[in-house]
Amino acid sequence: MPQLSRRQLLAAGLGVAGSLAGGGLSGSLWGTLGREDLVPGDMARLTLPASAWTQSPDHLTFAAVGDTGSGGRQAMAVAERMARGYQDAPYGLVTHLGDLCYYGSVEDRFDDVFTRPMRPLIDAGVRFELAIGNHDGALHHSDASLAEIDAELRLLGTPARNYTTSHGPVDFFYLDSSAPGLFGEDSTVQLEWLDDALASSTNQWKVVCMHHPIYSSGSHGSTPGAQEAVEPILARRAVDLVLTGHDHHYERSRPVHGVTHVVSGGGCKTTPVGRSATTAAAASALQYLHVDVAGDRLTGRAVRADGRLLDRFQLRAREGR
Repeated sequence: MPQLSRRQLLAAGLGVAGSLAGGGLSGSLWGTLGREDLVPGDMARLTLPASAWTQSPDHLTFAAVGDTGSGGRQAMAVAERMARGYQDAPYGLVTHLGDLCYYGSVEDRFDDVFTRPMRPLIDAGVRFELAIGNHDGALHHSDASLAEIDAELRLLGTPARNYTTSHGPVDFFYLDSSAPGLFGEDSTVQLEWLDDALASSTNQWKVVCMHHPIYSSGSHGSTPGAQEAVEPILARRAVDLVLTGHDHHYERSRPVHGVTHVVSGGGCKTTPVGRSATTAAAASALQYLHVDVAGDRLTGRAVRADGRLLDRFQLRAREGR
């Protein structure tokens, strides 16, 4: 019998979710499915005012979220909270931190995992930018996951696996943090690109977005080799903030070489998180990040799916660029 990948296993589990109570599953499979978001959910019935946000050379409000790709009840709850966050403080940008689709092909599930949950924001004209994730292939993309990534880029209109955008006072730098991107034979190409792009940036704020966390106290933990490969560039080029997903929790670091790292991977499911020497705040919770940049101040709020505030932090723009 051929061995199933985790993606295939979970896709099969999704199909039999209604009969799980029958008891025909092994303990290990029960454990795997128990951590997933397999119960269907309803999309938010909200109509948001279109283009209600303000943006200027010194002001930007944006949201960040990772690992939303179930299309289930918990994903719908986070997406609804994001829509309600727009009602309170409108934003025109979502930085998606990877793993847009679980349990099957993104071509087949794009409506379930993206369009339906995010419909209120899409209809309001909010822009989505993607840092590609790993799906279920750890750091190493298989041919199948590479095909999935190419489909995601096309469906979201993402220009490449690594790219930059500018919005108001913030320059964003999106990386492919997989083994091909940061640790493969051609990794020096992307690292040199990142160094050059950061050096060329003249905006007040520099935010790097990638899927795999450089610092994490969660189930996957800090990405092996990322500190050695990426951290010197971030420090040398005075990056302000690094946003990641992959681990399904929230965690904010104390500044490391002047750089604050945030894991926001609670877009549809949760896994445990501990604390390490770099941890300033951490919780295993469904959540997203709501960020307001005004002049030389950046204020971040991690908001739980039920609307409670999980964490609030403020950064001041780095000097000596």
